Amino acid sequence: MDLFSVQVEEDKLHPNFINVSKDRDLVKVLNTWAIGFQDRDNKFAKEFQTTFNTAFWELYLHACFSNLGFKMDYSYSSPDFVVETRKKKLEMVIEAVSTRHADDGTPEYDRINAIDEMFKKGDIEDTALYDEIVHIATERIANSIRNKVDKYHKNYSKLDHVKGKPFILAIGSFEQPFFYSQGIGAIEKVLYGLVKAEYKGNDPYFEYSDNIIKRKSGEPIPIGLFNDPKFSFISGILFSPVASIGKVRALSINKKKSVYFNTYTYNDYDTKAEIKMIPHKKYRESLLDGLSLYLNPYADNPIDSTEFDNRDIAKVYSNDFREIKHGFLYSRTVNDIQDF
Repeated sequence: MDLFSVQVEEDKLHPNFINVSKDRDLVKVLNTWAIGFQDRDNKFAKEFQTTFNTAFWELYLHACFSNLGFKMDYSYSSPDFVVETRKKKLEMVIEAVSTRHADDGTPEYDRINAIDEMFKKGDIEDTALYDEIVHIATERIANSIRNKVDKYHKNYSKLDHVKGKPFILAIGSFEQPFFYSQGIGAIEKVLYGLVKAEYKGNDPYFEYSDNIIKRKSGEPIPIGLFNDPKFSFISGILFSPVASIGKVRALSINKKKSVYFNTYTYNDYDTKAEIKMIPHKKYRESLLDGLSLYLNPYADNPIDSTEFDNRDIAKVYSNDFREIKHGFLYSRTVNDIQDF
């Protein structure tokens, strides 16, 4: 599959594709991700060039499953992935979900306008900006899951190769220009209804809710999906907010002197996460860094979590119990000082 031989008129190319295609280091990484990927409907490359994020997310997932030693069966038209695990040869069904901006929202690639809007609002505290990012992400993730729930009941649940197997939604977040800063705040709102998590002294403190209020309409949006047995057909959620072009840059062999990575990572030795700025030449990030597996406690067909044993993947069994390494990547930004 040739991802970068242009198949459409130039004015139809997605801005992300244009930027990536001009950088041979990024092209090399993405071509590596695509090894073994099968274009079942002969339009994947065109979608990669014109809409980008959905195809990019599927490529990333394909690379992750290959890395985990899963065998992928592309003979089915849907859902996106039917895999056989490496250890116990178990079959799982995985549907890729990529969030997108609302019809009246700012596309994720339009960061210049987003920054302009931020300055027009005046000084914004980091906490207020983060809360806004998480709220937008929560709305869009919840909306995307609802769409897939409907599709599961109308279509997927009737397919013989889906019945009786773990069904996983793999969610990539691309709904706003600063999507890569959300960490796990939005996904844990959606799944557990967790609206506040902080330390009071040395003790963790949590607040929960059954819904959030949609900013535009004022309507309530239900959250806490994994607190509700009616979603038992979803065995788990794979989620990453850092599977972005920044991930591709981090994995490129050619380390640029002008590029720096700002990271926000889990700190096993303190109540505060670690914030670092690291030059590209010294920065290390794996393909799987930042990927979380959330297991539904009510799952009809539970996931064998040992099939996802990899120290770079966080495994979350409930809001109170998780396996997460020191240094787990919550968020990451990439800065090129040549751009300033």
